[in-house]
Amino acid sequence: MVGSIDNLDDLLRCGVTFAANMVVVDKESSMIAEEDYMADAKTIVNVQTLFRLFPGLNIITELTHPANMRFMQFKAKDHYSLALSKLEKKEREKGSNLVFMFRLPFAAGKVFSVSMLDTLLYQSFVKDYMISITRLLLGLDSMPGSGFLCALKVTEEDLWIRSYGRLYQKLCSTSGDIPIGIYRTESQMFAASESQVSISVEDCEDTRDTREPIVCRINHRNSTSSDQSDHPLLRRKSMQWARRLSRKGARQPNKSATERISQQRMTLYRRSERQELNALVKTRMKHLGLSGAGYMDMMDHDNTLSYILINPSPDTRLELNDVVYVIRPDPLTLASSRNNSRKPSVTRSDGHSYDTKDSTHL
Repeated sequence: MVGSIDNLDDLLRCGVTFAANMVVVDKESSMIAEEDYMADAKTIVNVQTLFRLFPGLNIITELTHPANMRFMQFKAKDHYSLALSKLEKKEREKGSNLVFMFRLPFAAGKVFSVSMLDTLLYQSFVKDYMISITRLLLGLDSMPGSGFLCALKVTEEDLWIRSYGRLYQKLCSTSGDIPIGIYRTESQMFAASESQVSISVEDCEDTRDTREPIVCRINHRNSTSSDQSDHPLLRRKSMQWARRLSRKGARQPNKSATERISQQRMTLYRRSERQELNALVKTRMKHLGLSGAGYMDMMDHDNTLSYILINPSPDTRLELNDVVYVIRPDPLTLASSRNNSRKPSVTRSDGHSYDTKDSTHL
Protein backbone atom coordinates (compact mmCIF):
# COMPACT_ATOMS: atom_id res chain seq x y z
CA MET A 1 0.00 0.00 0.00
CA VAL A 2 1.04 3.62 -0.54
CA GLY A 3 1.49 5.71 2.57
CA SER A 4 3.82 7.85 4.64
CA ILE A 5 6.14 6.64 7.36
CA ASP A 6 5.41 9.72 9.48
CA ASN A 7 1.64 9.05 9.43
CA LEU A 8 0.47 6.92 12.36
CA ASP A 9 -2.77 5.91 10.62
CA ASP A 10 -0.89 4.59 7.58
CA LEU A 11 1.42 2.57 9.80
CA LEU A 12 -1.49 1.03 11.67
CA ARG A 13 -3.36 0.21 8.45
CA CYS A 14 -0.38 -1.63 6.98
CA GLY A 15 -0.15 -3.83 10.10
CA VAL A 16 2.90 -2.47 11.91
CA THR A 17 1.62 -3.92 15.19
CA PHE A 18 1.87 -7.44 13.74
CA ALA A 19 5.31 -6.97 12.14
CA ALA A 20 8.39 -8.57 13.64
CA ASN A 21 10.88 -6.49 11.60
CA MET A 22 10.80 -3.22 9.67
CA VAL A 23 13.38 -2.01 7.14
CA VAL A 24 13.63 1.76 6.64
CA VAL A 25 15.39 2.82 3.43
CA ASP A 26 15.42 6.54 2.63
CA LYS A 27 16.62 7.40 -0.86
CA GLU A 28 15.24 10.92 -1.20
CA SER A 29 16.87 12.60 1.80
CA SER A 30 20.41 12.17 0.47
CA MET A 31 19.48 13.92 -2.79
CA ILE A 32 17.69 16.97 -1.38
CA ALA A 33 19.86 17.59 1.68
CA GLU A 34 21.79 20.85 1.57
CA GLU A 35 24.45 19.61 3.98
CA ASP A 36 26.10 16.21 3.94
CA TYR A 37 25.38 15.23 7.53
CA MET A 38 21.77 16.46 7.29
CA ALA A 39 21.00 13.76 4.74
CA ASP A 40 19.84 11.39 7.49
CA ALA A 41 17.80 13.94 9.48
CA LYS A 42 14.38 12.83 8.23
CA THR A 43 15.21 9.15 8.64
CA ILE A 44 16.49 9.63 12.19
CA VAL A 45 13.38 11.56 13.27
CA ASN A 46 11.00 9.00 11.74
CA VAL A 47 12.82 6.02 13.23
CA GLN A 48 13.00 7.67 16.64
CA THR A 49 9.23 8.24 16.51
CA LEU A 50 8.65 4.59 15.61
CA PHE A 51 11.01 3.55 18.39
CA ARG A 52 8.96 5.49 20.93
CA LEU A 53 5.54 4.41 19.65
CA PHE A 54 6.39 0.73 19.04
CA PRO A 55 9.26 -0.24 21.37
CA GLY A 56 8.86 -3.94 20.61
CA LEU A 57 9.41 -3.48 16.86
CA ASN A 58 12.79 -4.45 15.43
CA ILE A 59 13.71 -1.60 13.06
CA ILE A 60 16.60 -1.95 10.59
CA THR A 61 17.64 1.47 9.28
CA GLU A 62 19.84 2.60 6.42
CA LEU A 63 21.93 5.74 6.96
CA THR A 64 24.18 7.69 4.65
CA HIS A 65 26.90 8.60 7.16
CA PRO A 66 28.18 6.20 9.86
CA ALA A 67 28.72 9.14 12.25
CA ASN A 68 24.95 9.60 12.50
CA MET A 69 24.53 6.23 14.18
CA ARG A 70 24.92 7.91 17.55
CA PHE A 71 21.48 9.49 17.08
CA MET A 72 19.68 6.19 16.51
CA GLN A 73 17.31 4.96 19.24
CA PHE A 74 18.32 7.78 21.56
CA LYS A 75 17.45 7.51 25.26
CA ALA A 76 17.82 10.32 27.76
CA LYS A 77 19.85 9.65 30.91
CA ASP A 78 21.31 6.44 29.47
CA HIS A 79 24.39 5.62 31.53
CA TYR A 80 25.71 3.17 28.95
CA SER A 81 25.60 5.76 26.17
CA LEU A 82 27.34 8.32 28.36
CA ALA A 83 30.15 5.88 29.13
CA LEU A 84 30.33 4.89 25.48
CA SER A 85 30.74 8.50 24.35
CA LYS A 86 33.91 8.76 26.45
CA LEU A 87 35.27 5.64 24.78
CA GLU A 88 34.46 7.03 21.34
CA LYS A 89 36.27 10.26 22.18
CA LYS A 90 39.42 8.31 23.04
CA GLU A 91 39.18 6.31 19.82
CA ARG A 92 38.80 9.49 17.76
CA GLU A 93 41.90 10.93 19.40
CA LYS A 94 43.77 7.83 18.27
CA GLY A 95 42.63 8.47 14.69
CA SER A 96 40.18 5.57 14.45
CA ASN A 97 37.27 5.88 12.02
CA LEU A 98 35.41 2.81 13.31
CA VAL A 99 34.02 4.27 16.52
CA PHE A 100 30.47 3.61 15.33
CA MET A 101 31.08 -0.12 15.77
CA PHE A 102 30.74 0.32 19.54
CA ARG A 103 27.21 1.68 19.22
CA LEU A 104 24.47 -0.65 20.44
CA PRO A 105 22.17 -0.21 17.39
CA PHE A 106 25.02 -1.19 15.07
CA ALA A 107 26.12 -4.09 17.30
CA ALA A 108 22.53 -5.36 17.33
CA GLY A 109 22.27 -5.18 13.53
CA LYS A 110 19.59 -2.45 13.61
CA VAL A 111 21.45 0.15 11.56
CA PHE A 112 23.93 0.11 8.69
CA SER A 113 25.54 2.67 6.43
CA VAL A 114 25.56 2.97 2.66
CA SER A 115 29.32 3.52 2.76
CA MET A 116 29.73 -0.10 3.88
CA LEU A 117 27.94 -1.26 0.75
CA ASP A 118 30.08 1.10 -1.34
CA THR A 119 33.18 -0.63 0.03
CA LEU A 120 31.81 -4.02 -0.97
CA LEU A 121 30.96 -2.63 -4.41
CA TYR A 122 34.56 -1.52 -4.94
CA GLN A 123 35.94 -4.86 -3.75
CA SER A 124 33.60 -6.73 -6.10
CA PHE A 125 35.55 -5.29 -9.07
CA VAL A 126 38.87 -6.43 -7.62
CA LYS A 127 37.67 -9.73 -6.13
CA ASP A 128 35.23 -11.48 -8.42
CA TYR A 129 34.19 -13.94 -5.71
CA MET A 130 32.88 -11.21 -3.36
CA ILE A 131 29.32 -11.29 -4.71
CA SER A 132 29.15 -15.08 -4.56
CA ILE A 133 30.33 -15.15 -0.94
CA THR A 134 27.86 -12.43 0.05
CA ARG A 135 24.95 -14.29 -1.53
CA LEU A 136 26.00 -17.48 0.22
CA LEU A 137 26.18 -15.74 3.60
CA LEU A 138 22.73 -14.22 3.08
CA GLY A 139 21.29 -17.59 2.12
CA LEU A 140 20.27 -16.46 -1.38
CA ASP A 141 22.37 -19.07 -3.19
CA SER A 142 23.76 -22.48 -2.39
CA MET A 143 26.63 -24.42 -3.89
CA PRO A 144 27.09 -28.19 -3.87
CA GLY A 145 29.18 -29.17 -0.89
CA SER A 146 29.13 -25.73 0.76
CA GLY A 147 27.58 -24.93 4.11
CA PHE A 148 25.00 -22.30 4.98
CA LEU A 149 24.40 -19.89 7.84
CA CYS A 150 21.65 -20.61 10.37
CA ALA A 151 20.78 -19.76 13.97
CA LEU A 152 20.05 -21.86 17.06
CA LYS A 153 18.22 -20.51 20.11
CA VAL A 154 19.36 -21.59 23.57
CA THR A 155 16.44 -22.95 25.61
CA GLU A 156 16.18 -24.20 29.18
CA GLU A 157 16.93 -27.75 28.00
CA ASP A 158 20.26 -26.55 26.55
CA LEU A 159 21.57 -24.77 29.65
CA TRP A 160 23.29 -27.95 30.86
CA ILE A 161 25.98 -27.30 28.24
CA ARG A 162 26.93 -24.20 30.28
CA SER A 163 29.82 -22.79 28.21
CA TYR A 164 30.42 -21.82 24.60
CA GLY A 165 33.41 -24.16 24.38
CA ARG A 166 31.34 -27.21 25.31
CA LEU A 167 28.65 -26.15 22.83
CA TYR A 168 31.30 -25.87 20.12
CA GLN A 169 32.59 -29.35 20.92
CA LYS A 170 29.09 -30.86 21.01
CA LEU A 171 27.94 -29.37 17.70
CA CYS A 172 31.15 -30.24 15.86
CA SER A 173 31.14 -33.85 17.08
CA THR A 174 27.43 -34.58 16.53
CA SER A 175 26.08 -32.60 13.59
CA GLY A 176 29.17 -30.97 12.11
CA ASP A 177 27.91 -27.44 12.83
CA ILE A 178 30.51 -24.74 13.48
CA PRO A 179 29.44 -21.91 15.85
CA ILE A 180 30.78 -18.48 14.95
CA GLY A 181 29.05 -16.09 17.37
CA ILE A 182 26.31 -15.34 19.89
CA TYR A 183 23.50 -12.78 19.65
CA ARG A 184 22.57 -11.82 23.23
CA THR A 185 19.86 -9.58 24.68
CA GLU A 186 20.14 -8.32 28.25
CA SER A 187 17.88 -6.27 30.48
CA GLN A 188 19.05 -3.06 32.10
CA MET A 189 18.18 -3.03 35.80
CA PHE A 190 17.08 0.25 37.35
CA ALA A 191 17.25 1.17 40.99
CA ALA A 192 13.58 2.08 41.09
CA SER A 193 10.84 -0.14 39.72
CA GLU A 194 8.65 1.27 36.96
CA SER A 195 5.53 -0.44 38.28
CA GLN A 196 5.83 0.81 41.85
CA VAL A 197 7.80 3.79 43.14
CA SER A 198 8.28 4.31 46.86
CA ILE A 199 9.39 7.73 48.09
CA SER A 200 10.46 8.28 51.66
CA VAL A 201 9.29 11.12 53.88
CA GLU A 202 12.48 13.15 53.39
CA ASP A 203 12.18 12.99 49.60
CA CYS A 204 8.51 13.80 48.99
CA GLU A 205 7.70 16.09 51.89
CA ASP A 206 6.60 19.49 50.69
CA THR A 207 8.81 22.37 51.82
CA ARG A 208 5.78 24.44 52.72
CA ASP A 209 4.29 21.88 55.13
CA THR A 210 6.76 20.22 57.50
CA ARG A 211 4.64 19.78 60.59
CA GLU A 212 3.76 16.09 60.23
CA PRO A 213 5.59 13.34 58.34
CA ILE A 214 3.94 11.88 55.30
CA VAL A 215 4.93 8.57 53.72
CA CYS A 216 3.97 8.63 50.07
CA ARG A 217 3.53 5.56 47.94
CA ILE A 218 2.44 5.81 44.35
CA ASN A 219 1.12 2.67 42.71
CA HIS A 220 0.95 2.81 38.93
CA ARG A 221 -1.27 0.37 37.17
CA ASN A 222 -0.07 -1.41 34.10
CA SER A 223 -0.39 0.64 30.93
CA THR A 224 -2.32 -2.09 29.17
CA SER A 225 -5.09 -2.19 31.81
CA SER A 226 -5.33 1.48 32.82
CA ASP A 227 -8.24 3.64 31.77
CA GLN A 228 -7.53 6.35 29.25
CA SER A 229 -9.27 8.94 31.39
CA ASP A 230 -6.69 8.42 34.16
CA HIS A 231 -3.71 9.47 32.03
CA PRO A 232 -4.11 13.28 32.36
CA LEU A 233 -4.53 12.94 36.12
CA LEU A 234 -1.53 10.64 36.33
CA ARG A 235 0.46 13.08 34.25
CA ARG A 236 -0.36 15.99 36.56
CA LYS A 237 0.51 13.95 39.65
CA SER A 238 3.82 12.94 38.10
CA MET A 239 4.67 16.54 37.31
CA GLN A 240 3.72 17.60 40.86
CA TRP A 241 6.04 15.02 42.36
CA ALA A 242 8.76 16.03 39.91
CA ARG A 243 8.49 19.68 41.02
CA ARG A 244 8.52 18.67 44.68
CA LEU A 245 11.57 16.52 44.14
CA SER A 246 13.23 19.35 42.24
CA ARG A 247 12.65 21.79 45.11
CA LYS A 248 13.87 19.20 47.56
CA GLY A 249 16.89 18.49 45.40
CA ALA A 250 18.01 22.10 45.72
CA ARG A 251 19.09 21.37 49.28
CA GLN A 252 21.33 18.47 48.21
CA PRO A 253 21.80 16.80 51.61
CA ASN A 254 24.22 14.30 50.05
CA LYS A 255 25.18 12.96 46.65
CA SER A 256 23.50 9.57 46.98
CA ALA A 257 20.15 11.10 47.99
CA THR A 258 20.31 13.50 45.05
CA GLU A 259 20.97 10.68 42.60
CA ARG A 260 18.11 8.64 44.07
CA ILE A 261 15.73 11.59 43.73
CA SER A 262 16.79 12.10 40.11
CA GLN A 263 16.23 8.43 39.28
CA GLN A 264 12.79 8.43 40.90
CA ARG A 265 11.80 11.60 39.05
CA MET A 266 12.90 10.16 35.71
CA THR A 267 11.04 6.92 36.44
CA LEU A 268 7.82 8.82 37.11
CA TYR A 269 8.19 10.81 33.91
CA ARG A 270 9.12 7.78 31.81
CA ARG A 271 6.19 5.72 33.08
CA SER A 272 3.60 8.44 32.50
CA GLU A 273 4.99 9.13 29.02
CA ARG A 274 4.78 5.42 28.15
CA GLN A 275 1.14 5.34 29.20
CA GLU A 276 0.32 8.41 27.11
CA LEU A 277 1.90 6.88 24.01
CA ASN A 278 0.02 3.61 24.55
CA ALA A 279 -3.24 5.52 24.92
CA LEU A 280 -2.54 7.47 21.72
CA VAL A 281 -1.92 4.34 19.64
CA LYS A 282 -4.92 2.48 21.06
CA THR A 283 -7.18 5.48 20.42
CA ARG A 284 -6.14 5.68 16.77
CA MET A 285 -6.61 1.92 16.33
CA LYS A 286 -10.09 2.16 17.80
CA HIS A 287 -10.90 5.09 15.51
CA LEU A 288 -9.75 3.09 12.46
CA GLY A 289 -11.72 0.02 13.52
CA LEU A 290 -8.61 -2.11 14.08
CA SER A 291 -8.10 -4.70 16.76
CA GLY A 292 -5.65 -3.76 19.49
CA ALA A 293 -4.58 -7.35 20.15
CA GLY A 294 -1.38 -7.00 18.12
CA TYR A 295 -0.31 -3.87 19.93
CA MET A 296 -1.09 -5.41 23.32
CA ASP A 297 1.13 -8.39 22.53
CA MET A 298 4.14 -6.24 21.66
CA MET A 299 6.75 -6.43 24.39
CA ASP A 300 8.30 -3.30 25.79
CA HIS A 301 12.03 -3.41 25.07
CA ASP A 302 12.84 0.04 26.42
CA ASN A 303 15.19 -1.41 29.03
CA THR A 304 16.96 -4.03 26.92
CA LEU A 305 20.17 -3.97 24.94
CA SER A 306 21.33 -6.44 22.29
CA TYR A 307 24.83 -7.16 21.00
CA ILE A 308 26.81 -9.80 19.12
CA LEU A 309 29.76 -11.77 20.48
CA ILE A 310 31.92 -12.79 17.51
CA ASN A 311 34.03 -15.88 18.22
CA PRO A 312 33.78 -15.58 22.03
CA SER A 313 36.15 -17.30 24.43
CA PRO A 314 35.48 -20.98 25.25
CA ASP A 315 34.60 -20.20 28.88
CA THR A 316 31.80 -17.77 27.91
CA ARG A 317 28.66 -18.73 29.80
CA LEU A 318 25.54 -19.49 27.80
CA GLU A 319 22.39 -17.66 28.84
CA LEU A 320 18.72 -18.31 28.24
CA ASN A 321 17.39 -17.05 24.87
CA ASP A 322 20.88 -16.66 23.40
CA VAL A 323 20.93 -16.99 19.62
CA VAL A 324 23.98 -18.91 18.37
CA TYR A 325 25.02 -18.40 14.75
CA VAL A 326 26.37 -21.60 13.20
CA ILE A 327 27.65 -22.67 9.79
CA ARG A 328 25.85 -25.88 8.94
CA PRO A 329 27.26 -28.28 6.33
CA ASP A 330 25.34 -29.38 3.28
CA PRO A 331 22.99 -32.23 4.32
CA LEU A 332 23.59 -34.13 1.08
CA THR A 333 27.35 -33.92 1.42
CA LEU A 334 27.19 -34.96 5.07
CA ALA A 335 25.03 -37.98 4.23
CA SER A 336 27.33 -39.10 1.42
CA SER A 337 30.41 -38.76 3.62
CA ARG A 338 28.80 -40.93 6.28
CA ASN A 339 27.95 -43.58 3.71
CA ASN A 340 31.49 -43.56 2.36
CA SER A 341 32.92 -43.94 5.86
CA ARG A 342 31.36 -47.39 6.12
CA LYS A 343 33.62 -50.08 4.67
CA PRO A 344 32.18 -52.65 2.23
CA SER A 345 31.66 -56.26 3.28
CA VAL A 346 34.65 -58.62 3.01
CA THR A 347 33.96 -62.02 1.30
CA ARG A 348 36.17 -65.05 1.94
CA SER A 349 36.89 -67.82 -0.52
CA ASP A 350 34.68 -70.26 1.33
CA GLY A 351 31.61 -68.14 0.61
CA HIS A 352 31.16 -66.76 4.15
CA SER A 353 30.89 -62.98 4.33
CA TYR A 354 31.63 -60.76 7.33
CA ASP A 355 30.46 -57.16 7.58
CA THR A 356 32.95 -54.83 9.20
CA LYS A 357 31.35 -52.10 11.29
CA ASP A 358 32.51 -48.54 11.38
CA SER A 359 34.86 -48.07 14.32
CA THR A 360 34.19 -44.36 14.63
CA HIS A 361 31.60 -43.54 17.30
CA LEU A 362 30.16 -40.00 17.37
